Amino acid sequence: MAASNDQPNLIEKAVFKLGEPQNQARLIQVAWRISLLMMILGFIIVIRTISPNFM
Repeated sequence: MAASNDQPNLIEKAVFKLGEPQNQARLIQVAWRISLLMMILGFIIVIRTISPNFM
């Protein structure tokens, strides 16, 4: 019979690590920067589509 292992596995450890406040703050910062970059790129695409001679 196999012994039961009560230690958390790798995924549980990662979830606990992401739950720490400093890691959550870092994730929010990265997500905010990515969304800002996507918004800027979207505006550039829209402006270039509307008037190709703008840039």
